[in-house]
Amino acid sequence: MAERNRMLMRRKERREKDAAEMTKDVKEEKCEGEKTVDNGEAPAAEEEITNGAEVNEIEPMELPPFELIAGDRIDPFAFKFQFKNVEYSSGRNKTYLCYLVDDNKPDGLLRGYLEDEHAGSHAEEAFFMQCIPNYDPALKYTVTWYVSSSPCSACAAKLAEVLKARKNIKMSIFAARLFEWEEAEIQAGLRALHAAGCKLRMMKTLDFAYIWDTFVENEEQPLNLWEDCKENYEYYSDKLADILQ
Repeated sequence: MAERNRMLMRRKERREKDAAEMTKDVKEEKCEGEKTVDNGEAPAAEEEITNGAEVNEIEPMELPPFELIAGDRIDPFAFKFQFKNVEYSSGRNKTYLCYLVDDNKPDGLLRGYLEDEHAGSHAEEAFFMQCIPNYDPALKYTVTWYVSSSPCSACAAKLAEVLKARKNIKMSIFAARLFEWEEAEIQAGLRALHAAGCKLRMMKTLDFAYIWDTFVENEEQPLNLWEDCKENYEYYSDKLADILQ
């Protein structure tokens, strides 16, 4: 009983610390954004794409018009805030999706990232139109995602449909956090996605370092991981294992 009380106390202290750090991160990100505006500069690797036209139907998913940020390199402040694997995730209302696609073509891997607003279309939905619009059923695709949070129930269900219909796509999703994992419909969506053949795993410390080196405009600076990163990974990993069993 004493050990359980100590664990609960540590969990409470960590939530309070996460909340304080979140406020600090938001202030830092806001200050950095103000500097960018003042200097009249914008990240060269990011491009805002607006599609106001009717989106062609791609079976088995029907995609609405979407507005996304797409690019090659993520702002380092955005990465440190959005990918932080804290349990207290209020204020992190975006999904960042870093992707690698190997279609066995000689031109090599397709790499990039998508950033969405939860109020609009989700990056998971838009990926198949934005990143592999010329899907070829004769090719074999290996798709790897590194996402700031796991898919919502609707996205998980749609992804499961895609994987069932397109057997030539092998997908792996590595998530920094679990999105609303206590909700029954979220758990059902993750199980359906897993049953459809998708590999689901929480991001380890090496995964965060890989994203930093591969997808972030890091100016060759090393990544200093936040405190409790490994402990938070273990916490989320246990939750995911319970959901998928």
